[in-house]
Amino acid sequence: MEGLLAILFIQFSTGVIATGYALHLGAGPGALAALGALPFLAQLLAPLALFLRGSRKALAVRLNLLSRGLFALALFLPLWPGEGRVAAFLAIAGTSQLLAAPVGVLWLSWMADLVPEERRGRYFGLRNALMGLVGTLGNLAGGYLVDALGGRGYPLVLGVGVGAGLLSVWLLTLQHEPKAPPPEAPWPQVLRAVRDAGFRRYLVLVLGWFAAVMVGGPYVIPYFLQWGGFSLGQVGLWTVLSALSGLAFGPLWGRAADRLGHGRVLLLTGGVAAVMPLFWLWGRPGFPWPIWASALLDALAWSGLNPALTNLALGKSPKEARNGYLALFWLALGLGGLLGSLLAGELAALHLGPTPYHLPILASMGLRLLMLLGFRRL
Repeated sequence: MEGLLAILFIQFSTGVIATGYALHLGAGPGALAALGALPFLAQLLAPLALFLRGSRKALAVRLNLLSRGLFALALFLPLWPGEGRVAAFLAIAGTSQLLAAPVGVLWLSWMADLVPEERRGRYFGLRNALMGLVGTLGNLAGGYLVDALGGRGYPLVLGVGVGAGLLSVWLLTLQHEPKAPPPEAPWPQVLRAVRDAGFRRYLVLVLGWFAAVMVGGPYVIPYFLQWGGFSLGQVGLWTVLSALSGLAFGPLWGRAADRLGHGRVLLLTGGVAAVMPLFWLWGRPGFPWPIWASALLDALAWSGLNPALTNLALGKSPKEARNGYLALFWLALGLGGLLGSLLAGELAALHLGPTPYHLPILASMGLRLLMLLGFRRL
């Protein structure tokens, strides 16, 4: 239940609605690339979780409360005079995400103790699928509300997201926290992870994969809106189709991972994610059907790929040094996404193709295929 409310805040503050809000405030391609990079930039602070003292539960509650409460300031940006509204939105969104960055390590370590290892695939598969559905239905409702009200609808939708996020923090306080074994000191945990050759190779591939994804990632929604001929409501409908499909695919991938291993699921779903940009590029004004078909591929890929990446990191981390391993995993994820977003901005600035977004999406597909070969070798 906590996750279903939290995903509304996460989706509204980082996804389609946030992108549309940024465009409404006057954001250009560079600002959109920066907005897409913020979640990954924030992950560079994930290792701070190793140096925070107190229970994982108490820390996660406090950091989420600060993060989500701060984002409420973004609701008042239409009142901001002059040209600084986009910069102010990036500053608010960025600070909010930086505050929440250590939560990923703390929460995942907490859940690793709460969910039995032999059921993690099924549990996270079902949880992610339900969160995807609820978040997507929220995006759909929010998109249609913005279509109906115009720019005035953004503060209303974002306000609902902030309210849901704060309610989820209250629910987080009700969750049980199993007693954790005494962890190693922070630096020995990190050094143990760094010296693990297999884990180092895995981190390099995680970094490369998220860099490849984010070369095109910031521009998918603008591409749908400005080239595919979609309205914001249709983008919401696309995400609903993906989420409904993910509700079926997620538990199937979870059971497959519990039986066959997360590595095999990673290769299968990564292959789908690698070819998916081809369907976006195939679509065009008057011929949007490949873009609609990519909603099914999106669900087929990410409903298995995200849990597989995370569960492989969990499986490689010894319990007494788990936070050190997870901190480096989130750091690799964030650094890869940040580098990919920076490259996305440079490629978009070249403006080669019908829109600035075609070249970054094409480059993303090529890099995804290259990184998939690396995962296969590992």
